[in-house]
Amino acid sequence: MTAKVIPIRLMPANQQRSQAGRYAWWVKALSLLAFTWAFLGWLNEAWFFQFGSPLWLNRYTEEVIILLFGLWRIRAEKNAHTRKRLIILVANVTVLWWLIPWGFPFIEPYIGYLAGLPAFPSLHTPGTLTFFLVLLGVLLFGRRIICGWNCPCVAIREVVGFPFRHADHVPRSAWAWRWRHLKWIWFVLYLGAMWAMTRPADNLTSSYLGFFALVVGVPYFITFLLSPWIGNRGYCRFLCPFGATFGLLNKVGLFRIDYQADKCIQCGKCVKVCDMNIPVWQMGAANQGRVDSTECMGCGRCITACPTNSLALHDLRNLLRPGLRQDRHHLLHKADRHRPAYRRGLLASLALLVLLLAAAIYYSSQVGTIHELPARLGALCGLPSLSW
Repeated sequence: MTAKVIPIRLMPANQQRSQAGRYAWWVKALSLLAFTWAFLGWLNEAWFFQFGSPLWLNRYTEEVIILLFGLWRIRAEKNAHTRKRLIILVANVTVLWWLIPWGFPFIEPYIGYLAGLPAFPSLHTPGTLTFFLVLLGVLLFGRRIICGWNCPCVAIREVVGFPFRHADHVPRSAWAWRWRHLKWIWFVLYLGAMWAMTRPADNLTSSYLGFFALVVGVPYFITFLLSPWIGNRGYCRFLCPFGATFGLLNKVGLFRIDYQADKCIQCGKCVKVCDMNIPVWQMGAANQGRVDSTECMGCGRCITACPTNSLALHDLRNLLRPGLRQDRHHLLHKADRHRPAYRRGLLASLALLVLLLAAAIYYSSQVGTIHELPARLGALCGLPSLSW
């Protein structure tokens, strides 16, 4: 059945994009101050080398800020599904991207010959165990496995940049949608970094990796300060090479958003709440019920905003359970904090993070300093002949 074409009816701007846009100027100023603090922490560890790179002014400062602002955002969030996602996102970033690599580092297995030893988790280092596990996860569940639920780059924009989510601050024109292709330039540079990271270090590879770190790192932090004009997801939309990599796997993997044209009333709410500016229902209508954009981060905002239940997530779980439909009712039901099953699932997720932290403490204490890790980790695993 073909949906009747009617004019798009968008909700008033003051009702869109959750409660963003209603905050006073001083809240936005505080967010920009936190962004600046994270930027200075990165600069201090990379170039300034002041104060011995303490936690309050090094690259892990960003994760501390995410935790502090994350507690505020979790409490303030009104959407049950988004609140659940924020809890897991902030917890993952705190444990996996801060406490373990900062307090209890250990070298993870990798292939090739890397210029630097990869301390777990090394997602952005091609050839590491984390790298391959995340690629597999994205194939099965889409970008949401990392970008939606476990990425510090997204987390700081979600929690600190939230006051800039309002539609008035986000470019949503046709030209802005075309600008998403800019990130493929950075993706090509990332392919060069993949080549350099898996070959012996020399002047060429070292120089290129330094250049790549600069052209990725500086725009990453500069877009923090541009949030009042380009929104909180400007970097994700236009520049992120890692998101481009995962986006390609979105296209070839099992993840997509299913669209039912016979239910859709073309109200435009799905488009209005999408931080990545995806023309959700238009794409679904044009692609025979499939929304499989490389841009989709699987946050679920469009699905929970749909008043007619015409959108649903699709991933590995649908292959295992053909009758499953992960639509608005399903996501909000799973995120109902009054359900015992929700509390059990959330506690299980947090318990797994505590277990991972305990394992990191054990390995870190057993293998000694970071310089001793590669030789000793194989022996600890009973694989003394394996090359790390």
